[in-house]
Amino acid sequence: MKREMHVAGLFYEADPAQLEKNMQDFFAGQKREEAVPVRICMLPHAGHIYSGKVTAETLAKIKLPRKLIILCPNHTGFGKHGAVWDKGAFQTPLGEVPIEEDIAETLLKTPCFFRDYRAHIQEHSIEVILPFLQYQIGKEFAIVPISLASLQELPKMAEAMIKCMQEDDELGLVVSSDMNHFASEKENKRKDFLALDAIRNMNEKDLLQVVMDNDISMCGVLGAYIGILAAKGLGFQKCEIISYDTSASTSGDSRRVVGYAGLYFV
Repeated sequence: MKREMHVAGLFYEADPAQLEKNMQDFFAGQKREEAVPVRICMLPHAGHIYSGKVTAETLAKIKLPRKLIILCPNHTGFGKHGAVWDKGAFQTPLGEVPIEEDIAETLLKTPCFFRDYRAHIQEHSIEVILPFLQYQIGKEFAIVPISLASLQELPKMAEAMIKCMQEDDELGLVVSSDMNHFASEKENKRKDFLALDAIRNMNEKDLLQVVMDNDISMCGVLGAYIGILAAKGLGFQKCEIISYDTSASTSGDSRRVVGYAGLYFV
């Protein structure tokens, strides 16, 4: 089953030639020869004009595998927690990104995952990062899209992903998340770095606690929680924050901003 584009022309350029040009502009001047091999990272998913700089700066400094589980939040309220798109491809203006069906099938054998397309059809948070991955990795890569909507079974989900990644060195994990939404830039940065400090310390429990205690609207916190567990399960020892910005850099409005961060674990 093909997942058609839903936010092309809204969050990013729908014309393939112009989108390709935009990717060239985002990655212009970035040095790839120093890229670090990475299996787990976090990328933002806002409109390209707002978060594209952070996404490109992050991807330019890392080298991801060609098979990627991508964890996204559920902004729409449709579908199940742990919803896996298990067949076909995701469409972007730059072409189709196939589903890594074998990995999807393996994860679906775990009771906490479900074959469910409803959670993905109108969800933007994987679609908007795919053109960056297509441009940077190349067209020969595949994904397993998973939507998260609650705290239930997160450790079990992480265990299943860790097992898949231990059995397949060519499998990576991408967490799709923006940071806090719609505070003043000063307050937004304060909240964002409370959460980012917990991620940098690789403490998933502290991350959830600081997000709840400080009312931080980090939409991908569930994915980040799993990302930390997976990183520790694979023996990674540190988190590097590569890039951070807010929407004020583009909009000029510092009264009500969204934060964006790019990071990886090694």
